[in-house]
Amino acid sequence: MRIRPVHAEELDLFVEAGSPEHREEVVRYLQSMFAAGSMRPEWCFVVQEGDDPPLGRVAFWTLPGMEKPFALVLLDVPWDGDHVGVGARLLGDVLEEARVLGAKEIEHVLDAPPMRPQFQHRPEERVELLRSVGFAFRRETVRFELQGGDPNVEPGRLSFRTLEEVGNEAFVDAMRRVSEGTLDREIREERERLGPREAAREFFEDARRVKHEPSWWRLAYSKPGGKLVGLVMPAQPPAFLTVFYVGVVPEMRGRGYVDDLLATGTATLLEARAGDVEARTLRADTDVANTPMAAAFERAGWRRFAGRREYSVDLTSDRK
Repeated sequence: MRIRPVHAEELDLFVEAGSPEHREEVVRYLQSMFAAGSMRPEWCFVVQEGDDPPLGRVAFWTLPGMEKPFALVLLDVPWDGDHVGVGARLLGDVLEEARVLGAKEIEHVLDAPPMRPQFQHRPEERVELLRSVGFAFRRETVRFELQGGDPNVEPGRLSFRTLEEVGNEAFVDAMRRVSEGTLDREIREERERLGPREAAREFFEDARRVKHEPSWWRLAYSKPGGKLVGLVMPAQPPAFLTVFYVGVVPEMRGRGYVDDLLATGTATLLEARAGDVEARTLRADTDVANTPMAAAFERAGWRRFAGRREYSVDLTSDRK
């Protein structure tokens, strides 16, 4: 059994390692991710016995512009057979390659119900495989989608300044302030690990790699008074449009300002979509523990359509 990356001219081999009924969607996904810079042909791996057809596959995914892998996608192994044996061999080699490429951590997400283009059926077997190679549960999120075309009207209680107007440092500081007391497990853990300021800066730098217009990112201030209320950061990942981050500073919470911010962010995304030839879907995630944020999305007309469990593996420690 050998694990190897496919050559550019062998991508059909990678595609065929998955379910036959989803091949066309996987091809379109690969093409869009290659164009966005989130995937590369040499980051697509198969597991084979000799020259037989592949037993499984997996690929690296990353934020556009990053040189090291961030996540695993398109994972498929013989779920009706030796999925742990084949999968552990595949992932063991692939995770070692991620470490060689400089990754310190790799994540993988499981969507329920199964979503295109990964179609992650057999969730129990998938979790069993992930845990066998060192992945641990990180958090669970609720996924939202906006289907209507008319956002709630922002009531005019706030004034806004764009990233271009305030500069990077003011934005990083605002991110630090809105993350205080967060109900988001990942952001809370990053604050504890790195400290509030450094966690905000790292989040800001990661966010900058996701396609957006600087005018989309805005700090919000009260009227009158001009006190910082919060921020909203719409963005355009390769496959959809999203409210990447939205938050209110602690002293301004409980006044409904999150609705104002979300209305502004939603309107920005709808305007962007109006000029988008692909008319991308509007999607967003929030931690299951962040029930106030989930309620805000629902008030703004977004509907829950799926759940997502995030897993990660630490590559900085020795793995057996």
